[in-house]
Amino acid sequence: MPFIENANSNNPIILSGLPVSVAVVYNTLGDFKPLYICVVDLYNNACKTKVEYIKDIKNIKGGISFCCVYKSGDILKEVMLLYYLNSHIWLIES
Repeated sequence: MPFIENANSNNPIILSGLPVSVAVVYNTLGDFKPLYICVVDLYNNACKTKVEYIKDIKNIKGGISFCCVYKSGDILKEVMLLYYLNSHIWLIES
């Protein structure tokens, strides 16, 4: 069960601005992309999920925005990840 699922809905409850741990892969040019995302819930449980593919990458002021697709059961869902270059922090954007 990736992220925090609402019992009454198929939509995840993702808090905008939530810092997350991200495992990334780099190429020989220094470009990178997320492979796995780990969100810690209010009860300190780690919810880990694999990024199936990157739908879009955009340069934003101070960082990079990744539109990532992940699986929740048999359903593909999207999450926006922001990486800030100066602070080296990954955040979820809703």
